[in-house]
Amino acid sequence: MDYAVTAELEPPTGVVEFDPLQKEGIAAVLDRQLALVEGVSGPGDTEIDVLDYRITVHATGANVVLALEAPSLLAAEDAAASVLDELISESEALVGWSVAHSEVRITEDEFNERLAAADVDTDGELEAAVEEALEAGVEPTMDLEHWRAHLTGLAPQLRAFDLDVFGIAGEPAALAAGALIHAVRVVTDEVFYDELALAVNNASVADVEGLLVLEELPTCYDHRYDAFFARAFLLASAAVAVRFTEPGWTPPRSVAEAFALQLFINEARVLLEAAELMTWEDSEQVFAAFAGRAFADTEYEELYEVDLPLTDAEPERAERVAKVETDLHARGLAFDQWFTPRDGGPGVHPYLGII
Repeated sequence: MDYAVTAELEPPTGVVEFDPLQKEGIAAVLDRQLALVEGVSGPGDTEIDVLDYRITVHATGANVVLALEAPSLLAAEDAAASVLDELISESEALVGWSVAHSEVRITEDEFNERLAAADVDTDGELEAAVEEALEAGVEPTMDLEHWRAHLTGLAPQLRAFDLDVFGIAGEPAALAAGALIHAVRVVTDEVFYDELALAVNNASVADVEGLLVLEELPTCYDHRYDAFFARAFLLASAAVAVRFTEPGWTPPRSVAEAFALQLFINEARVLLEAAELMTWEDSEQVFAAFAGRAFADTEYEELYEVDLPLTDAEPERAERVAKVETDLHARGLAFDQWFTPRDGGPGVHPYLGII
């Protein structure tokens, strides 16, 4: 039988409240660990499968919902607690955390009722019923007014800029600012997803389909975007995100940081359109004004115009590839220069120094 178990995770004693960036980091760590879990041993050496999960990080902890296939309600609760206890013990980022409680949200009778109501007779319908059970009791998708309140509430975190940076005033400017802050979480999570997919497949973006964000980078270097690159890019994007919250703005210091900033902008525009708070055409003008102040330069965009893979090529293309690489290197845009500071300031994170 399938059960949805909800568990509350508590941080170490003394933690008062998480800020938005800490929430994003905690959610990313939990997601990364849970994505690797397929099952756990239950009573009598039975195998309990983990079907799906949901993560919600709030100001004082985290809520995790696990969909499990287990022989009984008690076994499901014990299995969920076991999975989360092991996850915490194996993660350095979660030292001091604990499982406060673990309980079934959807009972067997309720689940059977959902199955009967859905008239389940195929695997696809069963999966849909499990999904419906998981969603029961979960906070509903926010409507337009909730998104409006959510984004305007996030706007003050964009301390590096005055709202006039968007070329508009009032609530629309606040919505744009809040969308940028929200985009940080989305893009960060998506980089984690992509890194996991690349690591599991020991592949690059050129070899994997269905990635969430890294495939938005210039295709000429798709063969260079592997799991190691994804981890390095995450550090670069985190540096940009932190500077959003500082009192003064420091433009992207490297090519990688410039691309991270552009991805935040892209996601902010997608969100505003999806929430029906700003049309795509209107957001183009708004974020063009923002980009004019936020970027030190936009040379990095030229990489999107490179129309061939910059990799080992057939003899007839090798000369052209070499010429393009030489030109990019002269302008500081070659892949091996992406994480090198272009402003002559302090060095980079040691992890980025070996990319």
